[in-house]
Amino acid sequence: MNIENIIRKIGRIKKIKKKWIVIIIIVLAALGYFIMPQFFKSPTEGYVTEKVSRGEVSQEVSETGSVEATNNISLGFKSLGKISKIYVAAGQDVKAGDVLAELDSNQLYSQLRSAQAALEEAKIKYDKLLNGSTKEDIKTYQNLVDSAKNDLQTTYDSALNTLKDANIKIYNAYTVATSIQSSYFNLSDQPGIKVLAARGNIDKNIQDFKSYLKTAEGNPSQGSIDSTLSYAAIALDNVYNDLKIIREQCDEGIYYFNVSSADKTSLDNQKSYVNTALTNVISAKNSISSYKIALQKAEDNLNLETAAPRPEDIDIYQAQVEQARANVDLYQTQLNDNHLRSPVNGKITNVNVKIGEIVSASQSVANLLSSNPFEIKANIYEEDIVKIKIEDTVEINLIAFPFQTFSGKVIAMNPGEKIIDNVVYYEITIDFPGQPENILSGMTADIVVGTNKKEDVLRAPKPAVETINGGQMVQVVKNGKIEDQIITTGLEGNDYYEVLSGLNEGDEIVTGKK
Repeated sequence: MNIENIIRKIGRIKKIKKKWIVIIIIVLAALGYFIMPQFFKSPTEGYVTEKVSRGEVSQEVSETGSVEATNNISLGFKSLGKISKIYVAAGQDVKAGDVLAELDSNQLYSQLRSAQAALEEAKIKYDKLLNGSTKEDIKTYQNLVDSAKNDLQTTYDSALNTLKDANIKIYNAYTVATSIQSSYFNLSDQPGIKVLAARGNIDKNIQDFKSYLKTAEGNPSQGSIDSTLSYAAIALDNVYNDLKIIREQCDEGIYYFNVSSADKTSLDNQKSYVNTALTNVISAKNSISSYKIALQKAEDNLNLETAAPRPEDIDIYQAQVEQARANVDLYQTQLNDNHLRSPVNGKITNVNVKIGEIVSASQSVANLLSSNPFEIKANIYEEDIVKIKIEDTVEINLIAFPFQTFSGKVIAMNPGEKIIDNVVYYEITIDFPGQPENILSGMTADIVVGTNKKEDVLRAPKPAVETINGGQMVQVVKNGKIEDQIITTGLEGNDYYEVLSGLNEGDEIVTGKK
């Protein structure tokens, strides 16, 4: 092979290498383009998120109704009660808001005062949590810790005396056991062997217990006393069993007659003394355990008083305030409902009850003819009727007057259902002042009933909230991850839920997928 061929071959090899290098670079670039983004992909990529904010939560019901000539309005209370006052008579002119009659409200006033007191207490606790404990509060809890420490130390000091007494009881038992063994059990028979072994075991327990007690006396720390108490219980139990063995041998064979009654009684007494010492040791251990628990509880309470409030504690106390406020609002609403008011300007045509009479919910108390010639009737779907209340404001748009919007309010709700196309509806009556001159019966009206509204509350978009097993949950972006978060909601609006606990302003939550 000549030099030219070699050069050409080398050139071809270089071209092939370059070709593979280019291919490898292209493959790596493709891999990097499709795979690398997976490693650096944001957890919220592919999701729509929104920050939790404060704002208005409004609940509305929309429907279509029709204009009708005004009829007599039958007015009644929302609940059962006894008529305490009647302020009007047939033929009397009244204005919107005038009180027509009143139910007895003594019990409700009492319940309202209790609810108001509970609300104030909940607010105080919440403010105290946010502001932290006062120096006086902390001092009180510190005093409880100091007292618990003193009680525990006193118990340890008493336990050391109990241990010293136990040592004396074991030594006395050893002395009696030694005396009886040497006086009566010198033979190498079975009883003699058992007594000798029992006496030796008592001796061993004495020596071991002395070692523990010496350490506790030289260094009366809580740990050394705890160890000595534990061993003392074992030693006393052993000594009691050894005395029991010796006493049993005193009634065996010839020893039944040889061992004197006085010595047998002495053994019985020693058994009793040792058992009492064992009871005292166990009692000392239990007392120490109880005082340790009391000290730990006092220290935990002190730590809680001095620690910064946890977010979950803030949520709990805030929820308690909201619950207490809801109770106040409930009783206040019930009190307001105990006053039957005229929904519109008009004339009383009938009064159907007397003072002292018990009336049921929706029973006709009085009839009223509105001074406005027309009103609006609308059929409300059964799922929405429970949201509507008398006096709810209504936004009205009449098809015949496209450039005007009228304001009205709900003045009556018919409790009897209407079946329309196999669907249950309930009829409401809407009064509205400022009626145009050429309005006619039968005209179509689009209505929006404002059933509830809360302002400046923490809120979450409805698409973000999921109901699972009766609870509600959102997905929150935390530390680069999406996590499930249980929340508590209040008012359900058309677009938002009121959030009572579980979220903070500024939290980022998932509202859907892109």
